[in-house]
Amino acid sequence: MKLKKEWFFCVAIGGAPLKSADDWLKYMEQQMRGDQSQAEVSMKISAPTWERELEISTDVKGKNEALTFINSPAKEKGIGTLRLNNNMWNYFPKLKRKVTVSPSMLLGSWMGSDFTNDDLLKASSMSEDYNHVFKPDEKLSGVSYKVIENTAKSDAKVIWPKIVTLADKKDCLPRYHRYYDKKGELIRTLALSNVQKFDGHNVPTKWEMTPLKEKGRKTIMTYKKINFKVNFPSNHFTIQNLTDK
Repeated sequence: MKLKKEWFFCVAIGGAPLKSADDWLKYMEQQMRGDQSQAEVSMKISAPTWERELEISTDVKGKNEALTFINSPAKEKGIGTLRLNNNMWNYFPKLKRKVTVSPSMLLGSWMGSDFTNDDLLKASSMSEDYNHVFKPDEKLSGVSYKVIENTAKSDAKVIWPKIVTLADKKDCLPRYHRYYDKKGELIRTLALSNVQKFDGHNVPTKWEMTPLKEKGRKTIMTYKKINFKVNFPSNHFTIQNLTDK
């Protein structure tokens, strides 16, 4: 009866209850990513001696296409990033310069934030690229969370060998992700909160990324709007659209 209680609020497409760790991860991605989306996001980057704020628009289609632009501040307006499959480019309008970014740079910081290019461009899929197993529940601040250990598949081209997810038992959405390197060392944590509904999708709208080796740093990304019912034109995810914005 206890397990049925945990599944009660979360059902997969078709109405089946979520039973396996695989089910939970697929549900999370279906809710938070969908098939395609268009979002407006604010990003606040904090360091010990400075702060910086960005307003961003980001378009994503499936796992292979993503287009992101900075809308403010004015001095960075129009800077864009395009990903097509394993290819990625940055465009700097003031310089009228397009720069090819190597696949190895997916781990690199996106515009000086604590989020990587991979995070912003959604190049990896946790439900597809990782194996998932339940671990014992964990209690934080009096709340008991479902714990899922995600281990990268041998053929997956992903950055993090292991990610541990703490999911809320009522809505089956993540509240924390912990990212580990090849040595098993915890490198960064992501806290997710303030769940809101957009086009039938439940999404945590506040994402706080904290790197553990850089004291005093963190980046908070807040989703203001998300449209999951968008239909992108055929020429949307193209070099021309990146440079003509």
